[in-house]
Amino acid sequence: MFIVAGPQTPLMQSEIDWISQYIESGHNMLFMLDPNVKTGLEPIIEKLGVVLEDNLVLDPESHFWADVSSPAVTKYNRHSITDGLTLTFFPGVRSLSPTDVRVSNTNVRPLINTSLKSYGETDIAQLGFNDGVDDKGPLTLMVIVQRNPGYGKSAAAIAAELRGETIDEPPAPEVTGPPSRIAIFGDSDFATNSFFHIMGNGKLLLSTINFLTKQENLIGLEPKSLDIPRVNLTNTQMKGTFFLSIILIPALMAIIGIAVWWRRR
Repeated sequence: MFIVAGPQTPLMQSEIDWISQYIESGHNMLFMLDPNVKTGLEPIIEKLGVVLEDNLVLDPESHFWADVSSPAVTKYNRHSITDGLTLTFFPGVRSLSPTDVRVSNTNVRPLINTSLKSYGETDIAQLGFNDGVDDKGPLTLMVIVQRNPGYGKSAAAIAAELRGETIDEPPAPEVTGPPSRIAIFGDSDFATNSFFHIMGNGKLLLSTINFLTKQENLIGLEPKSLDIPRVNLTNTQMKGTFFLSIILIPALMAIIGIAVWWRRR
């Protein structure tokens, strides 16, 4: 397995060609590609059926602490990677989208999505959702691609085959090689030393690596580390806690006190 973790400059063409050949040879890959960085890997990602959007995801509803550019996620699509996963957050992340035309020998499965109120900001100089320009949430932050090179039929041919029919179409180019697994994140910062140990970020990275190395039996068996106990909340959870502890409960106690005083008066 090979990991491309947050390149900040374009890769050399020889490196891009090597990565492309590495995937075509049936090897597994992990891409963690930050927003606003052109790496030269975009054509390779599109061949896997995924588009790296040129945006920055902002989530006013669910974010880590007070940073709307750090979307926080508590609900995930079902997969062995996300089984039992707690809150994760992504400081500065781009969104991922499927290609307009489905790639016949790949299966793209979104795993992590933002809330309904999130959006993909395309112009950070003018923050704010611009309808028709910025993508509206939920937005995908991570996908798993199952690549099966020996399966070169188009979607229409597959559907016709399931119906017991045949259709005339040009033969698909012969593609050889064993199946491979590719994971794509729109961010790499979530896995840095600053955020790896917080909530589920480290578990997400290790579970993804175990899946890509086909060691699913190790998912959830990450080594224990000694951390200072702390509670990490999303912005929505912090507002709810503030309202409950500072406003609602004191108000109820005041009302009960007034009622008791009035009755004894």
